[in-house]
Amino acid sequence: MDDVEFARVAAEFGPGSALLVEPGSSAAAHVPARWAGVAGGLDSAARRSAAVALWNLDMLVELTPRFAAVLGECLDDVRVCLLRGDWVLLYALRKPFQPHEFRIGWDPDTFGADEPAHWNALPQALRVFLGTVHAGFTDLDGISFGPTRPRDMLTYEALDLVARVRNWEAGEDIAGSRATLVAKGMGDTRYFVSPDLPGGTIGWEADGNMDKPLDLPQALDDLMSYGFQLERDLPPAPAAPAPTPDELRRAIESVPRAARAVVWNRELTENAARARTRDLVAQLLDGLGGQMVLRTDDGPNGETVLPFDDDAGNIYQVDRLETRYFLDPPPPDRADIYPSVIVRIWERHGWKVTLAADAAGIVARAQTSDWYELTVTHRDDTLRLSVASPGFHRSP
Repeated sequence: MDDVEFARVAAEFGPGSALLVEPGSSAAAHVPARWAGVAGGLDSAARRSAAVALWNLDMLVELTPRFAAVLGECLDDVRVCLLRGDWVLLYALRKPFQPHEFRIGWDPDTFGADEPAHWNALPQALRVFLGTVHAGFTDLDGISFGPTRPRDMLTYEALDLVARVRNWEAGEDIAGSRATLVAKGMGDTRYFVSPDLPGGTIGWEADGNMDKPLDLPQALDDLMSYGFQLERDLPPAPAAPAPTPDELRRAIESVPRAARAVVWNRELTENAARARTRDLVAQLLDGLGGQMVLRTDDGPNGETVLPFDDDAGNIYQVDRLETRYFLDPPPPDRADIYPSVIVRIWERHGWKVTLAADAAGIVARAQTSDWYELTVTHRDDTLRLSVASPGFHRSP
C-alpha cells in the first residue's frame, strides 16, 4: 500500500508526535527486538507475516476467530512507529469503499506498573495478549474498537464516569469502584468487566445503563471486527445468468414503487428544522476538523421546502425542509477520501448509516435519532451534502 497513508495517519497525531520507522534508518536500531521482523521487512507481505506471528494462538482461535479472519483477509500492511515516546505497530486494514482503517498495537513494555483492577475477570488468553503481544489494540483514539491499554483500564470511580451501572436484567447496581473500563464502542457505549458480573461475560453500557451482560469472547470479537467485510459475508454467486440491463429495467418498471414511511413531528416548525439542520452541519464540520469549506447549492441558502412524498407517488399535507451544500476539501486532500471519514463520524453518533458505490460514485446516508436524513455524495470529484428534515405541518 502507499506509504502516504501511513504518513497521513502519523501526521494526525500532531507535529513531532509520531515517527514512522523506515527500514535501515537510525531509528530502526532502537525498535524492540520482538518487532525486528516488522521494522526490517522490505515489503508489506513480510511485515504482515511478522506482525501476525506475534499474536498468541488462543487469542485468535478462542477469543476472536472472526478478527483472526479479518487479519488474514483485510490486513494490508504494518509499520513500526514511535508515538509520543512509546513504540507501537500501526496496522492498516481494508474496509469496503473506504480508505484504510488503522489500529494501534501498543508495545507490551507500556503495560504499566500494576495490573488493572479486576484483571482476573479478563480471559487468560486476553491477559497473555495484553502482557506479551500488545498492551492494548485500539483505534487511533487509544480506547475504541479493541482492548485499551492496561494502564488505562481504570475503574469507573477513578475515571469519574458514573457512580454505578444499573444491571437491568438482574435488577442490581454495580458500584463504580467494581467496574473496570476495557474499551469503548459506537457512540457513547462502553465495555467493562466486574466481579459482580457472571464469569465469562462483559458489561456493555451507555450512561450507566446495561440491559444484560454479554458473552465476552463474542462481544470482543464483534467489537474488533466491526465494519470489516470477509469473503464469507458476500452473497453466493447467482446460479442463473444475470439479467441484461434492459431486462432489469423492465422488471423494475413493472413493480409498483414501495411506499416509505412518512415521519412528521407535530411540534416541529420550519424555523426549528432550519436550526436543527444548521446544528447537524456544524457538528459534521467540527468532526472534520474545521478545514472543510461549505458552500450552499441552488435555492436561497441552499434551502427548499417541499411537500412530503413517500416515494410511491403519494403527497401528504406536511412539508419537509431540504438543504443542500457543496463540501470543498482543503488542498491537497482528495474529495474521494471523505465519504468514509464522514461515515465514521456519523457512526460515532450511533446513527443508522449506509455506504454504497456504483459506477457514478459513492453515496453515504445517515438517519439521526430524530429522523433527519443526511446524504453525502461523491460524483465527478465533487462532494455534496444534503440534510432533509422530518415532516412538519404546512403553514396556512
